[in-house]
Amino acid sequence: MKVQLKKFNEFAEKILPHEASYLLSIENFEDEEKKSVLSKIAFNSNNFNRPQAYDTNIDKRKYSGIKKWIDQKLNDISVDNHFEWINEMDRKVVTDAITPEDEVALFKTLKKYEHPIYNFMKYYELMLNYRHFLLIRLRYDDHKLVNEFITTYKDAYTKSMEVNEKLHQATVDIIDQYSMNNTESRHWENWLTEVFYDSNLDGSNRYLAIIRLTFMYFNYREFDKLKVLYDYLDELLAKGLFYSRRILYNYYANRLMLHSKFDVLQQAEEYGYLSIRQKNADHLQYLTNFSSILLRRGKIDEALSLMRESMTEMKTSHNFHNKIGFVAFYVKCLTLNGQSADGERYAESFLRLNKEQVLTKRWYIFFSAYLQTLLRQEKYEKVIQSCKKYRLLIRDKEDQKKPIYLPTIKWYYEMSKYMEGRIDEDKLIAAIMDSGTKYLATHHKSAVIKDLLDDLKIHIPHIIKDVKSLLDY
Repeated sequence: MKVQLKKFNEFAEKILPHEASYLLSIENFEDEEKKSVLSKIAFNSNNFNRPQAYDTNIDKRKYSGIKKWIDQKLNDISVDNHFEWINEMDRKVVTDAITPEDEVALFKTLKKYEHPIYNFMKYYELMLNYRHFLLIRLRYDDHKLVNEFITTYKDAYTKSMEVNEKLHQATVDIIDQYSMNNTESRHWENWLTEVFYDSNLDGSNRYLAIIRLTFMYFNYREFDKLKVLYDYLDELLAKGLFYSRRILYNYYANRLMLHSKFDVLQQAEEYGYLSIRQKNADHLQYLTNFSSILLRRGKIDEALSLMRESMTEMKTSHNFHNKIGFVAFYVKCLTLNGQSADGERYAESFLRLNKEQVLTKRWYIFFSAYLQTLLRQEKYEKVIQSCKKYRLLIRDKEDQKKPIYLPTIKWYYEMSKYMEGRIDEDKLIAAIMDSGTKYLATHHKSAVIKDLLDDLKIHIPHIIKDVKSLLDY
């Protein structure tokens, strides 16, 4: 049986919430049926788990017209499409391959230009090359128009370039703090915030600024500050600013992480579904973050299924930061799904092939998952030996000064020593209390500490009961 409006439904299902918000803000349909269809698209984009059916009595040509209108409007504001167009025009100018039709289009953008645009720096550089192209061909009138643009926005271009270079300096400090904790990045906070809110600056630099602020606030666990920025960014995206699907997927993935820190897991899950709709260079990371939410929501089978579907992508990826995170959560999925032995074998196989990468990049997330799968099999001696073999306690001590530190490895180790009769109950409780109490004052960490205690409770229920009583849980 033929499904009615199949192609349109497939198209409409891909419309993202912020795309729908923008389309509603600019539509001026006189046709009420077209208005109703667009409203339903917007509703479904925000309620993809309970979509409303489209009216099959409406003329199919109207659905076709709406589809074309949506494609055109979104293509018109896509900063990625514009970036590709600028690069293609620049290539044609530099290689003397530009056509008269291309030049008509180029001058049209110049005459309609409203500063600032997202890709201002690239556009300005295109005009610099085009000015050379025109002058050598004695096209004085056209050269005058292009030269006026270059002169008018020379200071703006200089500022954008200076900001872009300074953003790189900030990035070095922020990423070094994240990966090695050998520097501070707090001194960049005010400047980055000013860049993000500067509506006179090009969108590319502004968006780069909030991405760096995202990293920085995650480094310092200051999620309340980040939420303020993202609420403002949400408004800009709904207006069609900074628009491309690439940027929206990144926004949804970051929203997932932000909501997870506030324990708003249902909303985090909804953003997660949005973030993995399209595969791009960051899909593996988005999927890993989404899987972590599904695990916290008890949806283990779904998380495991999604990760298995992306196993080939993980194996071919050259990004070890994402690969290690993916493997860690895959092992965790297997463990929570009652397949601890499979998790152990997979973790050991990956570690054998990628030992250096694991130990230098993301040792904590990997070994947290690996040791957990050993504990579920009651392989306490192997936990102890693994901690010694890979010097995990030394690494753990070095990480204690990091804002993101949690005592997971230390607790797994101490509990394993207790289970093997190497320490008594009082020493285990003291070890847990000494390394856990100070994190309860931080809301975002206290929830994780509670989950960790519940994990240990499987092995030592009576001791964890006493610990929770002492911690006033």
